[in-house]
Amino acid sequence: MAKRPPLTADEATELFSELDDSGVVDPMRARDASRRRAVRDKAREEGGAEAVNKLESDHRCSRRARQAQVDPLSADDPSGSKVGQTITRTALICIIGVLVFVVGMQVVYGVNRRLNTANLSDRANVETVEHAMESGVEWGNGFTQFPEEFTVDEASEQSGIVEVSVVDTTSKNELELLSNSQIQAAALATNALLNNKINRVVYNVYVRVDESGNFVHDSFFGFLKSDGTRRAMLTFIWTKEVTAGTSNIDWQLRIVGMDEETAGKIQEQVNSVSSLAESTEVTQDDIDEEQREQNMEQNLHGSEVFSGGSPEKSPSDVLPAPDAATDGAADASAEDAA
Repeated sequence: MAKRPPLTADEATELFSELDDSGVVDPMRARDASRRRAVRDKAREEGGAEAVNKLESDHRCSRRARQAQVDPLSADDPSGSKVGQTITRTALICIIGVLVFVVGMQVVYGVNRRLNTANLSDRANVETVEHAMESGVEWGNGFTQFPEEFTVDEASEQSGIVEVSVVDTTSKNELELLSNSQIQAAALATNALLNNKINRVVYNVYVRVDESGNFVHDSFFGFLKSDGTRRAMLTFIWTKEVTAGTSNIDWQLRIVGMDEETAGKIQEQVNSVSSLAESTEVTQDDIDEEQREQNMEQNLHGSEVFSGGSPEKSPSDVLPAPDAATDGAADASAEDAA
């Protein structure tokens, strides 16, 4: 039996290349290896060892060229996958898209609000006043909204009167009602009185109350309307007059319809807030102390007030002795007790 020549290093590598990771011969790898061996045998027959060496050299070069070069410092995936970059790019596009959408909606909303804002200074009638109550009016650097439930009682340039009635269902108490309604009435009146044909704006404010007289409000974000008795609370009357003999235009505000009960509740609510601040009430002790300081200041004055020069008296000359001060305090206490 003839002995076969020993395998070279490349032949041994080629032989074991037929095995997969589990050590079992892979049919696909075995087929490729068989083809390479057939090519190698044919090259040996035609060109000898030199042709085989050249074939193996070309095979190693082509295999190295096919293998991906892995850079350990590179952030790229060695497998060549672009999934990470695709995810990052998609996330950035979504974030930028959301920001552009939000900014665009704000711009569109602002432009739409300004285009739909009523301007009663040009024309004041029932339609324009209703539009102003629904969409709001410009006030300061923004807009003022009005309650959803309202009626336009009168709006005529012939009579020069604009009168509306609203039902406030958001204010928590009388003080908040007065504050919110005053701002709303001022915004509507300012917008309407700029019309040369309007000289009077009446803003009637109503609320809904329960059996105990407490305010009732809408619930569930305004979807469930309040159910209560409608009660008149305040009326704001803005008027515009031209002073006789001058070009001055006087605007006047009157608040009417406030009963004693409402005024008392507003006063209590104001006091409950201002009670946290220091009291500014003047007592009799404060008056007596101020009087003593004025007397001491007068006693310090001498002839230097008229002739100038250094003062003739010092504070110690006019300050009462400790015993005298005690006696004076005791006398004052006795007088108070009497």
